[in-house]
Amino acid sequence: MADNWYVILELEFDPPVEDEQKIADKIDERAKYWSTHFNDFKMGAQYRAWHQNIPQIKKDMIGAANIRKQLAADACTIVYGPVDKLLKTIGRKGNITADEGDKLSKKLKISVDVVKKRAAKLGIKWDASGGSKDYQATYDKYYKTKPQNASSFDGMKQMLSSFNVDNLYDFLYVNTTVKNANRLPCETLRQRAAEKKKTEFYKNDSVSGTGSKLCGQCELAFKDESSKDVYDKYLEYTKRKAILDDAKSIADISGELSAEQADEFIGQLTQIFRDRKLSEEVLTAFCKIEKISYNASGSETHNANIKVCRCGCINDVSDGRKVCSNCGLELEIKCPKCGTTNDANIKVCKCGFKFENIDRALALCEQAEHAIDALDFTVAKAHLSDATRYWPNSSKVQALKDRLAEFEQRVGKEVAKMRDAIKEKRFCEARSQYTSIQKLFSGYSDATIEQEISQSITKAQALFNQAKVAKVEKDILELCAQAYELCSDLPGVKELMPAPSAVTGMFVNVNGNMKTNTVSWTATNDKSIKYIVVRSTNGWIQHIADGETIFRGSANSYSDKAIEPGVTYYYNVFAERAGVFSQGAKGEAVVNLFELSNVSITAADASLNITWDSLPANATAEIYEVASNGNKKLVATSSSDCYLVSGLTNGTTYSYQVLLSYIVNGKKEVTKGIVKSGVPDCPPEPIDTLRVKPTQDDSFEAIWFQDNANDVRLFCSAQKPKYNLGDIVSLLNLEQEMRPLQQRPLSSQTNQSLKPNEKGASFQYNGTELLYIVAVVVKSGSAVFGSLARASKGETVNIKAIRPVNGQINIYIDAPTTATGFVVLYRFDQFSSDLGDVKTIRKYIPLKQYQLNSAIVLDTLEPKKYYFSVFAEFKRDGEKDYSAGSDYLFDNSPRENITYSISVNKKLFGDSSVVLEFEAENKEFELPTIDVMSAIGNTPMFKSSAKLFHSIPAQHVDGSLQVKIPLPKGLAKDTYIKAFFKDEKAQAGNQLRLKLKSNYKIN
Repeated sequence: MADNWYVILELEFDPPVEDEQKIADKIDERAKYWSTHFNDFKMGAQYRAWHQNIPQIKKDMIGAANIRKQLAADACTIVYGPVDKLLKTIGRKGNITADEGDKLSKKLKISVDVVKKRAAKLGIKWDASGGSKDYQATYDKYYKTKPQNASSFDGMKQMLSSFNVDNLYDFLYVNTTVKNANRLPCETLRQRAAEKKKTEFYKNDSVSGTGSKLCGQCELAFKDESSKDVYDKYLEYTKRKAILDDAKSIADISGELSAEQADEFIGQLTQIFRDRKLSEEVLTAFCKIEKISYNASGSETHNANIKVCRCGCINDVSDGRKVCSNCGLELEIKCPKCGTTNDANIKVCKCGFKFENIDRALALCEQAEHAIDALDFTVAKAHLSDATRYWPNSSKVQALKDRLAEFEQRVGKEVAKMRDAIKEKRFCEARSQYTSIQKLFSGYSDATIEQEISQSITKAQALFNQAKVAKVEKDILELCAQAYELCSDLPGVKELMPAPSAVTGMFVNVNGNMKTNTVSWTATNDKSIKYIVVRSTNGWIQHIADGETIFRGSANSYSDKAIEPGVTYYYNVFAERAGVFSQGAKGEAVVNLFELSNVSITAADASLNITWDSLPANATAEIYEVASNGNKKLVATSSSDCYLVSGLTNGTTYSYQVLLSYIVNGKKEVTKGIVKSGVPDCPPEPIDTLRVKPTQDDSFEAIWFQDNANDVRLFCSAQKPKYNLGDIVSLLNLEQEMRPLQQRPLSSQTNQSLKPNEKGASFQYNGTELLYIVAVVVKSGSAVFGSLARASKGETVNIKAIRPVNGQINIYIDAPTTATGFVVLYRFDQFSSDLGDVKTIRKYIPLKQYQLNSAIVLDTLEPKKYYFSVFAEFKRDGEKDYSAGSDYLFDNSPRENITYSISVNKKLFGDSSVVLEFEAENKEFELPTIDVMSAIGNTPMFKSSAKLFHSIPAQHVDGSLQVKIPLPKGLAKDTYIKAFFKDEKAQAGNQLRLKLKSNYKIN
């Protein structure tokens, strides 16, 4: 059938689009899409054909000679014809059910709305209530099919068992009072994992090693809401599978499930699904497929007195109960968005509000309550703020806010002072504040704070006691400094230590390229001294509090990167010993003029495009043309990140200096600038066809089409590049963003198979991750970006075997873990050149179909040689990617029965010989390479145990083939010979045997 432009351009045809501007825009849109997908493994060849037909499309769709009316009518026939044909057959009974309509839409790959529309057009009634129960689908969905990453999560079970927990949530909050941790936001869970890793699993032992690994798994599982949802679905799957397995065990023992037993299992499932009707459907489907006798007469599917809470608890409300007997939550909740009262167990209100947000809010309320009890008001506020966001106007959240406000009013100031003192290591003051708080709250106690205060003071006091009895001044100073670092307000420490001397040798180095000011000074060997760097923009300071402290430590330099260009900075360095400070040392005031970075020139036709990174604040770029004699001429000023110089002469070298100017204290200051040269030229055509295949070991081969002698280079990147086909990029920039590949010659076999104008190179890559490969054409310092290909051995299909099964071909593979489907190409004469090869038979196999059959099953089995190429499909960033193809020859051609005879021609005078004559059932046949093997004493059974006597090359035979082999002189007595196929694979399509009445013995 001829191409229909309405269908191909995806334009509405019923009624048809008539606006020629809209049509022209659509043609441009599709043309751009086709040109950037020439290498698509499934549709690349078709996209090329459509792209070549763009002039014809415009002629047929736009202008006075258009044939839109005819094309619109044809589009209706093309799209509606198959639908109408099936609808007329199905609708003979007068109606079509929703289930039938859904299956029809899937079969024809069209919208259900189109099916409804055509049914109405044909006068066929649409029965929305119709449909049959698909027990197998329910069974597969809720029991048989494992969720995403199940094998990875199963691998954690042994590690979790060492902590006596079943899942990551329990692991994070083991030995705490926190319940329902699965409802907490991802950020809270990740923070908890990081905290446990730092405070509990930091030792060099097996427990810490296992715990640290599990913390790492938590960070991955709770990376975001989507990854958390994957883990939650896995836990739900394991719970419901365990319940259904228990039901099967009971049925195996009892012979059936009674109504009471079924009701109990339905109740357990309801705690997971929070939907009793769905729980009944799942159990019913499970019993149907597993052939379990199940009496459902006693189940109370529509009992109005049964309400399920969000926690999963089933409540009998016949006594007027309003709250859950398990968790105390209201059984009917008013939607925070629209005000509608809903059962607590629903997932989404009719207004769109997700009730799972309430779960998160409840978990955060639990966390906030613990924080309030611990008088950690800052954490409590954060949790309640998040809870309000998830559940606005909640009475529970408001009650906790009121309680928090009451606590803050009573002890808020004292708690804030205590926590500030702990943060600044003033533990003596913190101890006093802690005692005051306990007087206000007689039941308040925090073992962690008590331990931190007590241990810090005790250790500091012990060091101070050693300092008081020490005789050497150096020991006294160092012991007091250590005591001060543990507890900065320990009485007597400061009084025992003299003030340090002023800092010497201070210098500030300004680096505009690195955008840093490096402050350095002469450090002493006195370990009791710390150095403090203070920065100011208002002049040098006398006291530390007058400026901004940017460093405290024992080093002798500090690089200040948090600076602005064109701003005057003043630096002071103070020496500190146990809270006693020296006078501040000061250097010269400095101004850092940031320099431009990543300046590059990209050549184009009669123009040069100069680009650089975003300008610093307060800066303006000035572009100068630099003549060969060194004279400069201002071309332009710019506040953007590029400037295009046009009207140039191709083939001529031009040089430009780009510098930055600043206004500092009312005066213009400029940087040294950067000089770049370029040669404008017409850009070459991009490489629009590139294919990459793994060969042996860690080698890959890249093949592309090239009709000229341009310089083509290969680049790679682990991330998908931002450039598109035909983009012109500075070679310097491209080398910074992608890695150049070392190109090596192709193998001789590949070289011989290249088509006219095809070029190629091989390269090494020993990684398993996906690598993006691009072939760029380099000219005059610019690179023209080509089409992308991908290289990865880890994502390539490994074909283990291909076998005929029940009249079909089964392809057994090792599938990449992230594949979403497979594309199979096959020919009967040679392997496909790439996935865009239009001369192949093409089959697409979805992942679910492969998983169902545990193989790729093809409905074909002809007596021929099949040259298979299998590609894995992946979905990344909303687009489909494909692996390199894996080739496999499956020989299903009829077996050729080849027979041969052995005759010896002995002569008294002259050379004796042995003659082998080959024939087959067919007059014409292909004789594979034959190795004639010899042995002494008996007929050779295996090639490995015999000696090569003669080799016969593969050849085409018409009738019979006689091969005369001279007998060597001195041939041993009792010599036997036998013919073998040189290549064992030849046995798949041939059978070789000795003729009757012929003898293996030749001497």
